[in-house]
Amino acid sequence: MKLLLVEDDASHVMMMTEQLTGLGAEVVAVDTVAAAIRLLATDSIFDLAVLDQDLPDGSGFEVQDFLSKRSNPPPVLFVTADDRAEHAVRAMKSGARGYLVKRPNYLVEMLKEVALIVDAPGVSASKTRSQYEERERSKLADALQRNRWNVSATARELGIGRGMLRNRMSVLGLDD
Repeated sequence: MKLLLVEDDASHVMMMTEQLTGLGAEVVAVDTVAAAIRLLATDSIFDLAVLDQDLPDGSGFEVQDFLSKRSNPPPVLFVTADDRAEHAVRAMKSGARGYLVKRPNYLVEMLKEVALIVDAPGVSASKTRSQYEERERSKLADALQRNRWNVSATARELGIGRGMLRNRMSVLGLDD
């Protein structure tokens, strides 16, 4: 499965790509509308387009519009921080298969949506969630070990608050 990811935030590109490749996807990421349109003009074979709404040179709607004018366009999934209802409605009325807002655990929801949209063989929502949690558990455990299980140092390394780290440790069974 080949996915186009149009996202301008490098940290989100990294996290989303890591999760999507975990599903067995080949991810081609670009960070602007112009780059997406240039790519689509030369490589039109994608199983899904995952679009951010707010991009440096325009919006994900422009990419969606470009795709809709092509023969046999891939389905579109918006994954964005833009939580305006009118944008979600516009996306869905224009044919998007989903509109997810980047909130905590959005990566799990994104994987579920992608699996449903592309009908990925052997991928279920529960399997997707367990794979995501196992990768997160492993990363947190590695970071905690590097910091000798010092929660403050680990939280600083990960760029999150101590409370959030303690919560994730508890949820993932790392607080024993």
